[in-house]
Amino acid sequence: MKDSGLLPLLERALQLSSLRQQLLANNVANVDTPGYKRFDVSLSEALRSKTLDPRGHVYQEQRTSLRIDGNNVDIDQEMAQVAENNLYFDSVATNISKQLSMLRYLINEGRR
Repeated sequence: MKDSGLLPLLERALQLSSLRQQLLANNVANVDTPGYKRFDVSLSEALRSKTLDPRGHVYQEQRTSLRIDGNNVDIDQEMAQVAENNLYFDSVATNISKQLSMLRYLINEGRR
């Protein structure tokens, strides 16, 4: 059976989602830090990229400022993105589980 490349792609998506969760948690932790600018990662660009290091797609939002002290973290937006990222992570993990179950089935049926 030829590797379709789906499992490596799903693994990369899981790693990127984990990285995004770390960045979002850091943003939330710095909601009251004067001058702090939020970080995020572009999942779609990172998945399309041939670069192995997902940190190359991390960016810092410099152009916006929500408060006089220069901080641009909107806690409501961050929490919504945390929830969205959790759903994304869960769906990717479910797809990985299904792919591995299918491979296990094919291996076991091949032994018969």
